[in-house]
Amino acid sequence: MYSPIKEINNEMGRNRFFAFSRRLKREIRLYSPLQYGNWVMVETDLSVEYYCERPKKIVVSVAGEIIETVFDMWIKTEKEEIFIFLRNAYEININDQRVKQKALKELLAQQIWCKKMKYKHRIITDEDIRSNLILLANKKTLIPYYMPINELRNELYPLIIDKLCNEPIAIRELEKIPGFHPITVRNHIYAMIYYGIIKFNQNHEIISSLSEVTINVQETYS
Repeated sequence: MYSPIKEINNEMGRNRFFAFSRRLKREIRLYSPLQYGNWVMVETDLSVEYYCERPKKIVVSVAGEIIETVFDMWIKTEKEEIFIFLRNAYEININDQRVKQKALKELLAQQIWCKKMKYKHRIITDEDIRSNLILLANKKTLIPYYMPINELRNELYPLIIDKLCNEPIAIRELEKIPGFHPITVRNHIYAMIYYGIIKFNQNHEIISSLSEVTINVQETYS
């Protein structure tokens, strides 16, 4: 496991984001919109068992030059550990006039280190994260509704499932379960969407009370 490196060069003036991970139960400190967007995607990816932002600083010799670099994120899944390099696409595109040599050197240093240590290395750019802005917006909305699966499967869970068994239904209609406040039901619906138990057209529609949702049979009883 890793702990985030919080000291960075030239911290003043940067775009800083402070978020709270309900999954890790701690504050997350991010230093750019790109890092924040990546965090949203990772936090809502349940295949990720654990992660850490800015997990490790390395010093690597690249063509005789000593390069110091910090990984943007480390993620652990059931099968592998991956170190992440985050940059705007133009910064590492040698055919773009805005390319940054420092970014290219850091990328190479990280790739060399990961190959030596037998870790997987992944490049993620702004083009990857912002390829679907609607999906990104929906994931941002869902983050606060995460809850542990044992809390999710309470007395409300089967009632929501029962109402979804026949046909798609708008969230505002699904909220009308007797004996429960609509906000309580909505919070549970959003948590079930987070887990993929309930689904809607998240790639093309911003979630709202009018969104029609259906049951994901594959995930419901897993």
